[in-house]
Amino acid sequence: DDVTVVRPMAFEDIIEQMKTAGRFDPKPAYSSEDLDGWEKSHGMKLSDAFRSILTAGSYEIANFYFHPLKESADHPGFVLFAKWNDDEFGFKSDGTDPGVYTLLKGEEPFKKHKDFETWFRNIAELTARTNNPE
Repeated sequence: DDVTVVRPMAFEDIIEQMKTAGRFDPKPAYSSEDLDGWEKSHGMKLSDAFRSILTAGSYEIANFYFHPLKESADHPGFVLFAKWNDDEFGFKSDGTDPGVYTLLKGEEPFKKHKDFETWFRNIAELTARTNNPE
């Protein structure tokens, strides 16, 4: 009996997949200096996965993009880092929760993923499908 254990991909594997698919740009979404500055001025620590993935390069994902870190005007206490159509994604700015939240205008933020790496893996898988819903 051969049993295949399916493990979640390490984020390095996801980056390699994006490169293979031609959806990777070596120009980083953020520089380490930008992230250091943000952490210092906002008194928060960004996760290692966030730093590693977003200083490695940029990713071409349909209707999705990482934008400069910014505090949410609609949802105080959250830092926004990405947008996909009308959905914005962010962290709690007080560092009490590593989860990634989906933030929609006029709605309460809801925690979608336990951490950035899980969220990034999900986004990469969702957007890799050829019938990506618009």
